Amino acid sequence: MSLIVTSSNQSQYGGRARVATTRTLAGIEAPSSYQNHFTSPLKIPANAEVAVESVKIRRDALIDIEDEALMYHYFGHLQDDTEAGDLLQQRVEMPIPIRPRPGSYNVDEWVKEIETRLNDSYHNPEIYGQFTVSNQTNASGQTTGISISCEQQGSSSGAAANQAGLSNASNLLSNYWQSPYQLSDGKVPVTDWTSVDVSASGSVPHHKLFTRLIATGSGSELAELDTRDCSVIGHGHPFGLVDGKFKVNVTGSKDNGWRVGLSRPQIEYTRDTTKPGARGRANLLPGTRHPDGGFDDNVAISTRYNMYHPSTGRYQKDFYDYMVQDDGENIEIYQLSYDNEVYTNQLVMSEVIYYGAGMAFSKKLTKAQFNASYAIVEFVSKGDEIELYFETAAGAPTKVVGHSSLSSVRNKSFLPIGETRNALYPRLNISQQDDYLQIYHYSSHYSSTETFRFPSFDKNTTTFTVGDDFYSNNRVPRFAAGKHGGDLNKAVIQDTKDRPYCLSQTLICDTKSKYEINSVSAETRTSDFDGMLAAFAGVDKNHHFTLGFVEPGDQEYYLEGKYATTETSGRAKLNAVLGFSEKAYINQTEGVSRGYATVNAGGDIVTFNSYGAPSYRVHSAFVRISNFPIQSFNGNKQSVSKILYHLPRFENGSQKEYGDLFFAPGEKTYVALHNPAELILNNIEIQIVDVEEKPITDISGNTIVVFHVREKK
Repeated sequence: MSLIVTSSNQSQYGGRARVATTRTLAGIEAPSSYQNHFTSPLKIPANAEVAVESVKIRRDALIDIEDEALMYHYFGHLQDDTEAGDLLQQRVEMPIPIRPRPGSYNVDEWVKEIETRLNDSYHNPEIYGQFTVSNQTNASGQTTGISISCEQQGSSSGAAANQAGLSNASNLLSNYWQSPYQLSDGKVPVTDWTSVDVSASGSVPHHKLFTRLIATGSGSELAELDTRDCSVIGHGHPFGLVDGKFKVNVTGSKDNGWRVGLSRPQIEYTRDTTKPGARGRANLLPGTRHPDGGFDDNVAISTRYNMYHPSTGRYQKDFYDYMVQDDGENIEIYQLSYDNEVYTNQLVMSEVIYYGAGMAFSKKLTKAQFNASYAIVEFVSKGDEIELYFETAAGAPTKVVGHSSLSSVRNKSFLPIGETRNALYPRLNISQQDDYLQIYHYSSHYSSTETFRFPSFDKNTTTFTVGDDFYSNNRVPRFAAGKHGGDLNKAVIQDTKDRPYCLSQTLICDTKSKYEINSVSAETRTSDFDGMLAAFAGVDKNHHFTLGFVEPGDQEYYLEGKYATTETSGRAKLNAVLGFSEKAYINQTEGVSRGYATVNAGGDIVTFNSYGAPSYRVHSAFVRISNFPIQSFNGNKQSVSKILYHLPRFENGSQKEYGDLFFAPGEKTYVALHNPAELILNNIEIQIVDVEEKPITDISGNTIVVFHVREKK
């Protein structure tokens, strides 16, 4: 009889045919559901039948991401079966969950989503925000794979990175320094201390002058330090881990007491507004007890960090990860360690023995001895190691703590930097009014406090917001007002970036065997450090991605705590949509040997290239004429249907399955219209549907379907 040509783009509705790619057309022009109206009615003879002559669609290559789909990224020391000890105890870095938002993405949207999630995740500050994800294409423009690249920040020793220097004159001023216990202690900048920018003069470099203003009590120097009247932490600018320097002249406090060091984020917040005072407050001290979020369901974590050291009685609430102090009598050095020898499962600040055989000094320095020879303390980063130097007023250094040339025994060197302490911030404490400290150098890649956020607490709204660091993200739960402790509790704990977290992760990291130091028996165990890449290009660590299921106990198995789930919903499962369909993991070392990863000459830029294109949505599509009196049967729905034709997966004569596709059945299948009399139609309604007979969502542009109508034979 005749052909009926239909098109989803219609000139009477758009002025002219539109060819721009879109997936948002709706109504009578949607590419998967449209109508064509006839200015002259269409007459179909009695006893007719219809078949599809040809179909033209533009099928988008879409990637479907389900709820809770995730992967894990790890940046650290790679586990190795050839190394001694339990695999999970070989490292002090932790995997970071990466969870893309659920939905459907085209390739460009998908690589952007992965890049955003990687850059937003609470990574080591040396790689935070340093990921680039792109799609690889061939000469025809077709996607052949996905590339994930990470470039480290590099050296932080330059003048531009010195937040205390001339190029950052507006940084590290009074309001930058806040009390770690601002709610309990009530101490505030400007009133109780001040920090001002001071220009260079003679041999004194450009620096920040930090001065205690608050009056002093009548206690000893150590007691005054422990009172915390002028104990502060810098709110922002995480310490650069590649040749970073925190250099402080302590001469202005030499007659009394002082502390200088580095610490993970510390801040107080309100956890429960229905409880008065200290009962409703919480802090970020290490060690915690959680009724949930533990290693197993319904098993509480109980790793304590007590106000007083259980063995020595030393006051520990003025917390530092790495610290040197003048307590009024002696120069002492402390660090956070794990005590599982006598006081089981305790986190403590343990003393670093920086003197004795093979060390820089034969005995612990007294205050007088230090002041007679030295004026400056300097912390220096070497990748995953912190070194400590004492310097003369002229700048001549003496290494005091550091495994190279001194000792790597755990209680004689600083323990390695791990995931909970890779975001370190400057800490100061002065015991006497009007004493001061001069900050000559403080290295950070981040000149803005907003680029890598420190956790914050808004007292007016009782809202605590986690920072961009691993520690604060996994140290506190999340809840909205009224969701914890009863409906009247107005406290909020939030993450503005909605990152997945697990409360067991900080404790698992802090209690690694590599952080153990004996309290009583002689300590002979040593620390291992990976250090830095050559020419200060970065930290000497490696990348590892868990993309799918890895068998527990395998060398490539990095998950611990509740991440080590056997539930399918909690497993990593992004390998196929990243183009690594047969890989449960990828890592830097294997990738270089097998050709799917490249590392630049400096070692600081690592790129992973997938084996193939991501797995796209695959489904059947059918042509349906909604207003024709035809009958077929849909077994999936167990009902009568008006489906006329099943679209093949590939275009005629090729293996092409995405983009503009043309289908023409070699042998047409006719379906009767069951019209005993002539049929007159004013319009035709065409739909491209799935097996549930819902319009499909992965086609765009102009859909053209041609039908052949004839008298039934």
